Amino acid sequence: MILIAAAFLLAASVTAWAAQPEAVIDTAKPISPSQCAPCHVDLGSVKEPGIIFNHGNHLLVSCDACHARMPHRSGETEKVPMETCFACHGIQHGPQGELASAKCEDCHTKDFVLRPVSHVQDWKATPHADAANAGGVNRCMMCHSAPKDCDECHTKEGLDIGPMPDVYHPMVQPRDKGPSIQIYPDRPVSMSQCSYCHADLDKVDASRLIFNHGAHLARNYRCEACHEKFAHTETGTIKPTMLSCYRCHGTYHNGQGKIAEGVDCLLCHPKTFELMPPDHTMPFIKGTHGKRAGKDPAYCAMCHQSTFCVGCHRGEKTSPNAPGKPVIPANHRKPQWRSKHGGIFLDGKGACGSCHTDASCKRCHKTVMPHPVGWIKNHHPEPGITIEDCYVCHIDRNKCQNCHHKAVRQAELIASNCTPCHAEMKQKPATGIKHKGYAEHAVHFDVAKKKGKPYRCFECHVDFGTSQAARQVELQQGHDLRLCYQCHGALDPFNKLIAPYKGAALCRRCHSDLGV
Repeated sequence: MILIAAAFLLAASVTAWAAQPEAVIDTAKPISPSQCAPCHVDLGSVKEPGIIFNHGNHLLVSCDACHARMPHRSGETEKVPMETCFACHGIQHGPQGELASAKCEDCHTKDFVLRPVSHVQDWKATPHADAANAGGVNRCMMCHSAPKDCDECHTKEGLDIGPMPDVYHPMVQPRDKGPSIQIYPDRPVSMSQCSYCHADLDKVDASRLIFNHGAHLARNYRCEACHEKFAHTETGTIKPTMLSCYRCHGTYHNGQGKIAEGVDCLLCHPKTFELMPPDHTMPFIKGTHGKRAGKDPAYCAMCHQSTFCVGCHRGEKTSPNAPGKPVIPANHRKPQWRSKHGGIFLDGKGACGSCHTDASCKRCHKTVMPHPVGWIKNHHPEPGITIEDCYVCHIDRNKCQNCHHKAVRQAELIASNCTPCHAEMKQKPATGIKHKGYAEHAVHFDVAKKKGKPYRCFECHVDFGTSQAARQVELQQGHDLRLCYQCHGALDPFNKLIAPYKGAALCRRCHSDLGV
């Protein structure tokens, strides 16, 4: 029964998860937590200067009791008017007494100026009377006590007005909610997600950035090309990083040239903008920047070209902060670096471009380095360049084999097909070839003398580079004799031996020192 119950609960939870509705913000619907949660997971204390407020103290009050409509519109956030607060604060509710405190200091900080900006210096004269005639005196009673603040002065001035009402009557004016506009935060970013709240999409900090959405929309760029997800989250606003800009700016398309300008900083930043990031302190410049460069070379490459780094690292006094002596990484001093650096470069683990230019590579490599775009389509070594020049970087050649051998899938396993590329396979006897893979293939070159026809590659290799049987035991590091013994020591349907050397005899063909 316990297992059945557990299975039922699991199925119910999966069903509930699968049926979870898509997040949607509807600008005309009553305000509810679901309308706010996509952007505001923390609805606790507000950050409005001078205001002491916490949503947590109001959880038992319906959201639309204070927020009559969607507060964000046209780039502004509509604040809850004070009249709405006084629908509860300061109100006496029969035997329960005051619903909530109406003391100023309970909702406003000490530095907050309580006097409204409308209350000009001569407010006690004509201005307040005009305001009272226009809007009534009820709003005045939110802060003022009629006997003390109104009636006493009116009597002194000899005005025949009569006593003012001493109680504020809570009144919340209805507000037009506007059209129903659906915003889907979980969907790809589009103009419809932004335009309702942001009437001016180009309202950016002009002291930091020169940017215009129109220039990008004119090129028919989709919003999600820069905004990978809905910009407003519970932890803050997600802004496109400078690195995302460089996906186009300063990047070259192989056929169309430069996609967008990006070398001149002043194209996107004003002259007054401090271009040096705040983390570029003197310790960073003189030493610790190497860790950042090694971990995230793309970050450095946004501003710095390799020539910027090369001069300093070579010991040239290119700037006041340059040490004046060569800066050589510790791993470059190890003997094995020369043979291993190519693989590190191909794996993208080294920030080689920080110091090395094409000329650096050409001092040793005869091949064009790094390879230009489209190199793989026709990458035969140029005349006078041996295949060993490729092997400096391409240490693991399984990928090479899978491509190069694909064209010879139907080829016969004979010397004339293999030795033009693999000269080592010419050695006689083949069992003396040091390269295990070459030896295994070369010993079968003359199989046609007995078999009547040579083997073809596809008979053993399902995929080139590694046989199907060998893939199953690739960590074994030795021969997978299951494949070999399919022929060696086996009999055909006519009870004839397919190939000689069964059992240990096959091993002793090459390993004469087994002592068995």
